Amino acid sequence: MDNLLPIVNKLQEIFARTKVPFNVDLPQIVVIGGQSSGKSSVLESIVGKDFLPRGTQIVTRCPIVIQLINLALANTNDYAEFNHKPNERYYDFNKVKEEIEK
Repeated sequence: MDNLLPIVNKLQEIFARTKVPFNVDLPQIVVIGGQSSGKSSVLESIVGKDFLPRGTQIVTRCPIVIQLINLALANTNDYAEFNHKPNERYYDFNKVKEEIEK
């Protein structure tokens, strides 16, 4: 299963870009709500990290896809990666927040 998840994630990414339907029955969560209703707090609670921008106006202006992979057995520190910056790992979650703000 550990080897399968990266393959499925890559397939989902490719199919999303091509707008071709691709359905795999994996656990998924969708967070929907009005402005300042706590969507970011719910996502951060699930992830266990503070990494989303905060503010008084509209802060999150686009959808975000978060894919979590359990690395507990891998003996590594938590990190984030972005699809637009392949092979670049962010161990500082303040830097994750800055990249999302960009």
